[in-house]
Amino acid sequence: MLINGSKTNILISETVGKIRNKDTTPEDFRINLKRIGSYLAYEASEFLETEELSTETPLGTAYFNEIKNNIVIITILRAAVPMSEGVLEVLHRAKVGIISAARGKQLQDDGKDFRIDSMYSSIPILEDKNVIVVDPMIASGSTMIFTLQEIKNKKPLKIIVLCAIASQFGIERIQEEFPEVIIIVGAIDKELNEKGYIVPGLGDAGNRAFNT
Repeated sequence: MLINGSKTNILISETVGKIRNKDTTPEDFRINLKRIGSYLAYEASEFLETEELSTETPLGTAYFNEIKNNIVIITILRAAVPMSEGVLEVLHRAKVGIISAARGKQLQDDGKDFRIDSMYSSIPILEDKNVIVVDPMIASGSTMIFTLQEIKNKKPLKIIVLCAIASQFGIERIQEEFPEVIIIVGAIDKELNEKGYIVPGLGDAGNRAFNT
């Protein structure tokens, strides 16, 4: 399942525009990436399990729905750190896991597949959990496919991917291999160049967030 630009609210569209701007400072880039994380977390809440609870008001008993505390946020280092902070502010009871996954050797000349190098991971128990994977960009999809394979082996209940900007190719590639995964994105760009970069995209999210 995919939620994309046709449903994206104006706040997400506006904030994605800010991180696209080549003149946005690293500080403002991180701030807006965090906001996108919060906005997309609200969209993701529609797909999470809830339970009915009650509370005592000064005048009686009121009932309300609460998201079940069975969520794990997986942050793909390093670019996803600010965005994950925004997700965690909304889903504040979630546990957090980390996967280091970065592009290695380009496996195809058209930039559509890469070897993924992973140096570190720290992931809580995922069995029967709702897992939210956070990464600002899905370009070729190689990094996300690697991450989803690692997660799926741990038998989660549901997987939701949150992404600020994705290429059409990357989304289709993920959907083909993991049709059950819910992908929620802020914007979709159609072009992926021969180096595997999204066009127009926003450049390298990690470099822009951390001024490197």
